[in-house]
Amino acid sequence: MRGSSVKGVMAFNLDGLAYNAPVAKRGRKRDATSPYFTTSSDAKAFVSALDQVGIVSITDIEGRIVHANSEFSRISGYSIGEVVGKDHSILNSGYHPKKFWADAYGKLRKGETWRAPVKNRAKDGSFYWVDSIIVPLKGRDRQSKGFLSFQIDITTAVTLHMALQDRNALLQAVVDSFPGGLTVFDRDLRLILCNSKQRELLEYPDSLFENAPPTLEELYRFNANRGEYGPGDAEEQVLTRLELARKGETHIFERQRPNGTYLEIRGTALPGGGFVTAHLDVTERKRYQETIGRLAHQDVLTGLPNRALFQERIRVGLKQVQNGSSLALHCLDLDRFKSVNDTLGHPIGDSLLVAVAERLRAEIRETDTVARLGGDEFAIIQMAPRSIEEIEALAKRIIAAFAEPFVLEENTVSIGTSIGIAVAPSDGIEVGQLMMNADMALYRTKSLGRGTFGFFEHSMHERLQTRHQIIMGLREAIANSKFELHYQPIVNVKTRRIVGCEALIRWSHPVRGLIPASEFIPIAEECGLIGQIGDWVLKTACAEASLWPDDIWVAVNISPAQFRGQDLVDKVTNACRGLPLSRLILEITETLLMKDRDVASDTLERLRKMGVRFAIDDFGTGFSSLSYLQSFPFDKIKIDRSFVSAVANVKRSATLRRSIIQLGYNLGMTSVGEGVETEQQLDRLRAEGCVEAQGFLFSRAVPAAKLRTLFSKPL
Repeated sequence: MRGSSVKGVMAFNLDGLAYNAPVAKRGRKRDATSPYFTTSSDAKAFVSALDQVGIVSITDIEGRIVHANSEFSRISGYSIGEVVGKDHSILNSGYHPKKFWADAYGKLRKGETWRAPVKNRAKDGSFYWVDSIIVPLKGRDRQSKGFLSFQIDITTAVTLHMALQDRNALLQAVVDSFPGGLTVFDRDLRLILCNSKQRELLEYPDSLFENAPPTLEELYRFNANRGEYGPGDAEEQVLTRLELARKGETHIFERQRPNGTYLEIRGTALPGGGFVTAHLDVTERKRYQETIGRLAHQDVLTGLPNRALFQERIRVGLKQVQNGSSLALHCLDLDRFKSVNDTLGHPIGDSLLVAVAERLRAEIRETDTVARLGGDEFAIIQMAPRSIEEIEALAKRIIAAFAEPFVLEENTVSIGTSIGIAVAPSDGIEVGQLMMNADMALYRTKSLGRGTFGFFEHSMHERLQTRHQIIMGLREAIANSKFELHYQPIVNVKTRRIVGCEALIRWSHPVRGLIPASEFIPIAEECGLIGQIGDWVLKTACAEASLWPDDIWVAVNISPAQFRGQDLVDKVTNACRGLPLSRLILEITETLLMKDRDVASDTLERLRKMGVRFAIDDFGTGFSSLSYLQSFPFDKIKIDRSFVSAVANVKRSATLRRSIIQLGYNLGMTSVGEGVETEQQLDRLRAEGCVEAQGFLFSRAVPAAKLRTLFSKPL
């Protein structure tokens, strides 16, 4: 740089660009806003100083760079030769519009200093930030001749500032997206953050935040004064909550607002003091939990308490019993409900259960409980009855209520109910014991006749124990094949020779010896063991009959459980591998046909086509016998022993007996008289046209080994 003094003006040249800078006259103050120098050495020193401490460039009046120092080159990555002659937009190409620099230089040409943070792009594509100050360089005529640009690298500071902005933006996004209310308090319990959701949840008015953020104490007082914390002294509510807040302990609890919403409030202490509080609206969750709780204790169909809640109510009632009160447990079973459900369909059955629940509610007091235990089982807890008569009165009212028909849509349904009653404390002081005793009373009542009620008697427990022992014994007998088959001959009434034998099971009990079927088959049917027993009988009878003469058949009783199974045809086929199917007669009862008409019809038809024959057992004791004789392919019709051995009403029995024999003859069925014990009875059957007979007159049921000795002679 060269320069000379001309009339008080310093002329200097920078890299070929000449500038005249006014030099201050001696004794006059220098204008600090413009680069006036007293000597050329001053100008050199000025430029040299800038070159040492920052990024310096000088442009001409058009903004073209005429000088750039080494720091400019180091930071930008451009050599001096690459930038001279170009404007500063070389550092901003592609993202800073030219208008930016046009506005900047427009201000500079007016003689004003321009300063701004500028984001530049280095030659390698990286970005850096500078704090840029540009001042005009004035000539002797005080007109701008060019511009001096001084820049300080502030990339680190800007990067930190932007990172802080990003973190703040992220924090704000988290706060804004938080699903509940959020507040932050400092160690002095001053509010430093409260999101809009918090103000919305707690219905804070804008006026609460107008002057300055409220303190925690002010928020507590505002809430207490408007009844947010319920009834009570507002100031005491504030002080109590402040005392807890000052402890700074983490906490979580729920409370219900006056408007009915439920809030879950979580407070978490901050390391340096203060704490964060989150408020979540859990109203829907609370209602869902209440619904789940209600469903867990309520019968969905009828709305009555279910078994779980019922047992809990009994426990509560029995605690009162221990304090000298009493309790009656009524167990109810609907009579003929299954028939309604099967005949009219499940929707009508459900409607009937709802109607039953309504009638039961109408008959009890507020202190009593009625529940549906499942299916058509209902129960009532009668609290503190004053006498047995009062207990009976409730049972009678219920039975009378059920005597009235139920009108369901277009159907009128008549059912009844049977009731078993157990009374605490005399019949038990534990839930399980009391319910078991009421069930036993119900079972006994139903066995004696439906549509009535009965109380538990201690002798019932003994019978229950006996029944339980029989069930356990049957399970052991099935597992270890402790059964025997005896056979009762069936003879031709004219020749008295055996034509077939009925297989009758006996249980070989280790203590009681041989137990007849009548003592354990009903229990086996009730507890679900009859299917296994029946399968054993079928298989064993066919195996032993295969050793008999070819003209003698075997009759086997089939239970409803075997008919309900899908594999009876296969079981019969497997059992008769050594016996022609034509020598097997399956005996079924009218009761089976009534309960499983469709299944029975299909199974009978399939077995009939295979050659199996059928006998209807105990004919005349069921219902609608004539319709079954038309519908099912029977080969034999067995006349119940009551028509054979009747002493009273001899004339009526004879009429019915003859009618059955004639009916069988007309339908192509062989008639078999059961229970023949005297020659007189046999003579009557023979005279009336009966073809076959069985009874003690010929032989009792005997083991298979003894039976073979009877085949060769008339009985």
